[in-house]
Amino acid sequence: MSKPDLTKPTRQELRGFLVILVFEVQKKIRAFWPILILIFAQKNLLPSSITIPMVLGILLLLLIVHAILFYLNFYFYIDDNQFIIKKGYIRKKVLSIPLERIQSVNTKQNLLQRLLNVYSLEVDTAGSAGKELKIYSLSGSYTDHLTQFLQSHKGNADDHKSDLISNINEEVEILKLSHTDLLRIGISQNHLKTGLIILAFGSQIVGQIQDLFEEETDAYSDSFQNIFSNSSILFYAGLAIFAIVVSILATLLFTVVKYYDFKLIKIEQSYRITAGLFNKRKVLLPFSKVQQLNWETGPIKKMFGIFKISFKQAVSKQIQQKQVVDAPGCLKQNIEIIRDELFNGDLPDNSEKIYSHRRYFNLLWLLMGWLPAVIPIALYIFEPLWIIAGGSWLILSGLYCWKMVSKSYFQFNKSQLIVGKGAINTVWQQSESFKTQSVDFRQSFFQKRRGLASLRVNNASGHIDIPYIQEDVANKLMNYLLYHVETSNKKWM
Repeated sequence: MSKPDLTKPTRQELRGFLVILVFEVQKKIRAFWPILILIFAQKNLLPSSITIPMVLGILLLLLIVHAILFYLNFYFYIDDNQFIIKKGYIRKKVLSIPLERIQSVNTKQNLLQRLLNVYSLEVDTAGSAGKELKIYSLSGSYTDHLTQFLQSHKGNADDHKSDLISNINEEVEILKLSHTDLLRIGISQNHLKTGLIILAFGSQIVGQIQDLFEEETDAYSDSFQNIFSNSSILFYAGLAIFAIVVSILATLLFTVVKYYDFKLIKIEQSYRITAGLFNKRKVLLPFSKVQQLNWETGPIKKMFGIFKISFKQAVSKQIQQKQVVDAPGCLKQNIEIIRDELFNGDLPDNSEKIYSHRRYFNLLWLLMGWLPAVIPIALYIFEPLWIIAGGSWLILSGLYCWKMVSKSYFQFNKSQLIVGKGAINTVWQQSESFKTQSVDFRQSFFQKRRGLASLRVNNASGHIDIPYIQEDVANKLMNYLLYHVETSNKKWM
């Protein structure tokens, strides 16, 4: 099979024209939905010779013509270390993207695209919204070659045509999730969060049904009130069990939809992550563009011996929300392999753990325990049960804050920083010193009196907090990180 010439101006795949039409229809509906609602609501204002089907037919015909012109006038290619996109038939647009500024190139495939065997591709440059840097219909082979070239390009390739034809390198499978793995991951998720989402969504639906069928719902409201008022503890226990089962099943369903056929594959100095049941996504993660690595576990995850890894990149928020940048179901050996590859084996695991000062507990307990317990203090006078509730809250919040402080620490070996945190779950964050962009030194009046301070280490993907450490340690760490950034010759992206 011949390799595609990336320097040649190329149109999108013709067999994916239906995909282009659907996306363009969606864009126009989002832009003009108030006008469409007005047409349906005030259809009596239309002339008698014009009907709603006729209006919809004309609009559909115009959209088809628009999609055809959009397709015929859309080209993309590589030229002089630039990724060029030309589009538009009335107002011409030329988007020229320097290859060295490209942060991520992601592909996805929804159900329609699977039927047509085409892919869409999104390019992010960290400062763009990503809406204009999108190609809707590409063949699989062209997508693989273009994605790998754009992500691996370092800005030092010459202009020769043959150098712009990328090669598919050897692939090494790091992680693949089986159906059993998906089951373990689904069971270990936060079912309380899922239950609250279902409850909020269900209450909205019930409210809308009550508004639409007010008379019918009023007739049944008394019956439901009688059932709940006359029910025993067993009824409520059964209702709670039913809610838990629904929450678990919903979480399992979400896990399967999001992580079905999940694969983490190494391609030279990059990872490729693919996943998705209905909307299959493919994300290429060059090692150099991973700003921070997070991994976490929890009580149920520990039972299965699994972790969840999150790769943090320097990308715009709109694109980052759509990416598959996490790898669930990782074993300890998977994490060791990934960390060793990303950080070149230079890990601070054997360095001293410096924990947050015990006074960090006082701050957390004040904010999370005492303040919520004191706010309803007037109720304690009239209802003794509130005293029991307030006391229980103080004890539980105290235990929670103690767990947070006991897991709050950092390790540093001059080139790498690891921060641990969490309470019920345990989270680790790791980044390289030369990828630090700034360090915030924070010290309140109470911290200054006790010689304590907090640091916030900022990188292109977010920040890492180090709370309540000795002031001299905070100053040394901040000064070294800033010195290392100024003197390092390594590229942070």
